[in-house]
Amino acid sequence: MTTTRKFVWMALLAISLPILSHGQGAATGDLHVSVKDPKGSTVTNATIRVQDPAKGFERSSTANTEGEYRILALPPGKYTVTVEAPGFSKVEVNNVAVSVGQLGELPVTLSVAGAQEVVNVNAEAELVETQRSSSTNTIDERRIDSLPINGRNYINFALTDSRLARDDAPSIGAAPTSGLNASGQRARANLVNVDGFDSVDNSTNGIRSTLSQEGVQEFQIQTNSYSAEYGRASGGVVNIITRSGTNDMHGSVFGYLRNRAFQAVNPFSTVSDPAYTRVQAGTALGGPIIKDKTYFYFSYEGTWRQETGFSSIGADNFGLSPFDASAFLGLPPQSYVIQATTPQIQFLSSIPPGTPGSDQYVVLVGRASGMALNGAWPGPPLLGGGVSGFPTSCTVPPCFVPPSFVTLNSLIGNFPVSERTDLYSLRIDHNISSTNRLSLSGGVSPSDQTGIQVQAQGPQNFGQNAFSRTSTQNFHDFYVGGSDQWTIGANKVNEFGFRYSRRGLLYSFSRAPGGGNVAVNIPGFAFFGREPFSFVDRTE
Repeated sequence: MTTTRKFVWMALLAISLPILSHGQGAATGDLHVSVKDPKGSTVTNATIRVQDPAKGFERSSTANTEGEYRILALPPGKYTVTVEAPGFSKVEVNNVAVSVGQLGELPVTLSVAGAQEVVNVNAEAELVETQRSSSTNTIDERRIDSLPINGRNYINFALTDSRLARDDAPSIGAAPTSGLNASGQRARANLVNVDGFDSVDNSTNGIRSTLSQEGVQEFQIQTNSYSAEYGRASGGVVNIITRSGTNDMHGSVFGYLRNRAFQAVNPFSTVSDPAYTRVQAGTALGGPIIKDKTYFYFSYEGTWRQETGFSSIGADNFGLSPFDASAFLGLPPQSYVIQATTPQIQFLSSIPPGTPGSDQYVVLVGRASGMALNGAWPGPPLLGGGVSGFPTSCTVPPCFVPPSFVTLNSLIGNFPVSERTDLYSLRIDHNISSTNRLSLSGGVSPSDQTGIQVQAQGPQNFGQNAFSRTSTQNFHDFYVGGSDQWTIGANKVNEFGFRYSRRGLLYSFSRAPGGGNVAVNIPGFAFFGREPFSFVDRTE
């Protein structure tokens, strides 16, 4: 057999391997049903049927291992479990919640057949997990819908787990982290999956833009001792499951607004009424395309920000004291006090006192603060007019102000911060048959932000950063994919999945004047010019 044919057969074998006993996909859960008679003996000839009426989903099994019946790779949701066995009354257990990554065990005790042919258990069944080795927690749909959260970043719901902590490490430009510290590991040590597919920025191990909170059904957190399929992560694993449509049409419209008209003003703002408007709004809609057969779920969320970045630069006139430069005129000896270091200064300093032009340099020194503040020499032109008040004989720098020159007054005060981010996602589920289910999904997330301030630039405070020291970020995340889950017989489940994801990321310096200039750091005073992180333009 040729090498190529061997490879093909190995690939087909890998795709077709059944998920047995303890195996599970990252986006599904397992249900183990133990069936016993009134005396506690196991029942080995029962039929187990698991149904999700809202989604037209059904799975059954008759195979057992010493009275335990295993329904593998169930999509997360609430199920009705029906147990039937000859000589016993049928038992229906309602509202059995199966969550992502769960190895749930449901004990059922049958009663001898009598007048009551069906025993209904309506209370929500609590599943136990005795075979799990990993430490897990699941944030369910009720908590995602009900708990308050700032910024609608649903990943922060993971902080309700006491084993996780918020990442306090500084954000570094185009390399943000997941924001979570798990098992004592840094926030870049986590793995994030969406519907079983990788959603990590592989260059920085942060999180790619995924979807609106409105499109999240639940997510699971694993902090240690998880199975080998998560071997990439030394910290924690977050498995996110998106919502799918049901037989009932349902949707939502939401909007959140902050505005300076009713928002408290930053007490450190250098202006009385700083701009501040933040809008987060969106919609979600899901339902049947063909009842009991095909479903869809669409979500959209947009974030618009026009805010003000705080800056203390320029307070108290930069510490400069205004004075009358003409006070130096008529004092020729003053020019000899200056330490001449350039040919031009040496020339001006060597002019004998009383000679026309001998006071030129002294006047320039007096006018230097005006040039630094406004980019122009204050007062009347010097000898012969010249350029910007310099003598006409001066033809080399520093006579001319270079085009890249940034005045100090342009750094004063607050600066604008803007953002436009959109999150679109669509999921379609189709029941090909009772044993075959197909899911397709896709999403796109364009975003543009300006005025981003980053730490880790040395010993500096945010209030000392000028607009030119900020950065901009533009990214476009896109994904499309699908999965097919096929139940083969009574003890095999095959799941095939494919996803294509693309991230285009541009992280650059500020679009403000001087944003591309050489960085100037004045500790304790001001930081302006180009921010120090490398220009990033990559496609992943």
